[in-house]
Amino acid sequence: MRFFKGRPLELLAPSGNFEIFKEVVQTKCDAIYFGGQSLNMRMIRKGFNFTNEEITEAIRIAHVNHKKVYITVNNLIDFDEIEIAKTYLTFLAQVKPDALIVQDFAIIELIRQLNLDLEVHASVMMNVHNLPMIDTLKAHQVTRVVLSREASLEEVKWIKTQTDMEIEYFTHGDMCIAHGAQCYYSSMLFGMSSNRGKCLKPCRWWFSTSADAENIQDSNNKSFPMAVKDLCLYAHLPEMIHAGVTAFKIEGRMREADFITKLINYYGDAMDRFIEDPIGYDRFKDLETIQTSRKRDLSTGYAFGKPGVSNINTRYEGTGKFYSTGKMFSTPTAEKSIAFSQIEQVKTRLSKTLSSEAILNNTPITNSPEISLSERPIPKISIRVNNVAQAESAIKAGVDRIYISGDIYEPDRPMSIETLKKLKSKAQTTEIYVGTPRMMNEMQLDHYEVWLSKLAPHMDGILIGNLGALSKFKSLGLQIVGDYSLNIFNSLAADFYRHHGLSQFMPSVELTAIDLKPLLDSNHNLELPVLGRLVAMYFEHDFHNALNSDVMGKLTLHNEAGAYDLYRDQHQRTHLLTQKSLSLLPVLTEILSYSSVKMLRIEAQTMTTEQIEENIKCVKDFLSAHQKGEAFNHSRHPFEAYTFGALPFDK
Repeated sequence: MRFFKGRPLELLAPSGNFEIFKEVVQTKCDAIYFGGQSLNMRMIRKGFNFTNEEITEAIRIAHVNHKKVYITVNNLIDFDEIEIAKTYLTFLAQVKPDALIVQDFAIIELIRQLNLDLEVHASVMMNVHNLPMIDTLKAHQVTRVVLSREASLEEVKWIKTQTDMEIEYFTHGDMCIAHGAQCYYSSMLFGMSSNRGKCLKPCRWWFSTSADAENIQDSNNKSFPMAVKDLCLYAHLPEMIHAGVTAFKIEGRMREADFITKLINYYGDAMDRFIEDPIGYDRFKDLETIQTSRKRDLSTGYAFGKPGVSNINTRYEGTGKFYSTGKMFSTPTAEKSIAFSQIEQVKTRLSKTLSSEAILNNTPITNSPEISLSERPIPKISIRVNNVAQAESAIKAGVDRIYISGDIYEPDRPMSIETLKKLKSKAQTTEIYVGTPRMMNEMQLDHYEVWLSKLAPHMDGILIGNLGALSKFKSLGLQIVGDYSLNIFNSLAADFYRHHGLSQFMPSVELTAIDLKPLLDSNHNLELPVLGRLVAMYFEHDFHNALNSDVMGKLTLHNEAGAYDLYRDQHQRTHLLTQKSLSLLPVLTEILSYSSVKMLRIEAQTMTTEQIEENIKCVKDFLSAHQKGEAFNHSRHPFEAYTFGALPFDK
């Protein structure tokens, strides 16, 4: 461990497998992180990750060399993996790594239940980006957080003035363009989850800004607006140290030994030289060599503010033509429309799984054969809207609950307090919930705290998208619903959020039919998306700048797989929506026959007022038919033009 002014500084190095580890452990790093054979975010490549025997030996070797070891247990886990996780965590507690890097709150809960002596660090996939979130994690014995890739060093510095939590910050390597754990497109297209270590990287595809067929085929018109440069903060270690960063993380568990060991030593040498002589230190000493041997173009990412076109990679690797393996992970692929074969497959799977025994000792609410359809509670209908006109149409159509989105797509603007009060006065029996942005920095938390405290007497609840918002606003006394951006994948994570004040939540949209079963079969208060376009990727990245566009709000990109709509919100963040609308109507009978889903949501931010009224009526007609035990006439709902998202895929 290194020290500067008495503060510890740790150079944290990656290792993809045991052979690479044996070389990395000899470098100028202070700690090494790697994953086992399951439950980590690098499950896409064969020949990588460590066996249990290799983990045991690697920890021994590292400790002999006075280096720490952190094990990545950092993906979302499904129900079938809970027992695997128990066994794996028990093994890890025996071999004593210095910490685990964790994404899923289920892992934290299992460590508590099993009373294991394991230190926990919050993965970047937790997307830690505000102080209330850090305080909540600290209360659960998390000792270090890897801050969001979108956090600037200025934000890091402020956070360090408010907490003694250790801060880990990415320093070099491949960066995802989307917010951590807020990219679902690989799951929806291929059933390969980016939050479970199997991303096929649709962000690396080429795109054209023109829908013209000739332009799409013209290689000179192709661009890669989502292929970002590798992060390189080699020349800015002094700024990182001044900001209060404890651990300087190098990404590269998929990199070969020669490349990664040289890179680690460049950074280790730079840190040693700065500590020895912070004034005479040459911050550019090996930068040219790093540039020459780079895999992609390099940038400073978000360290000094939001980048635009300066963050787009133009070098061959990572533009979509090549990746770490020398080939593309995937090619432009259109979303699958619902097909008859899919409907029957999902129906069969849901019927088999939802009618089987309950799990996790949760008593099933409605899967008893003695309970008739007419006795089962009928779900209510909710809708997320973008503006007043949409909300008024939803009220007119008799929707049960309206969510005013916390991410308002341009050219619409957020509603004022007076506008919301007037809307509530028109609502009669319709509940009005106000939403918060998916991600919230400290300024936004302060602004929403004032706004929500004034609105609280007039609203029915809040829709939140991150743990920090839940911690900050639960004292207002309103019902709080968790959005799908929380990535609740299992009942243990659901228990965690319920304990912290959620009254209802939408599970992860990456769940397959089989993986959804444990939550449908539990006593949790669930909301499901039934119709509408979901957010497939969520970015801080400024696409308008990157594409040199002065168009307000929506941008549309094109390739041979179709069109991709990007909407910019009031905080200048971007949302890539699915090409097709999701529809669960073809399989909703099976879901409702064996579970007590409380709410069905229509995602309507991009719908016209006429479409909103039609969709609400469609869901109402379905529920009426379902309650009577009648078949629903799908003729007015052309589901062939819709998608099931991740639901029909195998595990």
